[in-house]
Amino acid sequence: MSETVTTTKRAYVRTLKTYVVSQTGEEDRLVRAYTPAGALGHCMPQLQVRLASHDDIIELMAAGTPVETAGVASVGAENAGLTD
Repeated sequence: MSETVTTTKRAYVRTLKTYVVSQTGEEDRLVRAYTPAGALGHCMPQLQVRLASHDDIIELMAAGTPVETAGVASVGAENAGLTD
């Protein structure tokens, strides 16, 4: 299924693709979506994302929660700007 989207500058076509969504310990799922993020969002509606407040950051880091960087395989504290 395709959808034509027109913006002020140009028209483009979005095409549904079929993605495999895997979770450790769970069965794989086939999900038809426009993007991988759309497929993931369909499978994980209980997850919520919001901008962290200063209080959230202080509370979670004090509890030992590591800061993860999306799209980067591994970032040490010295590379994430988290050192003194």
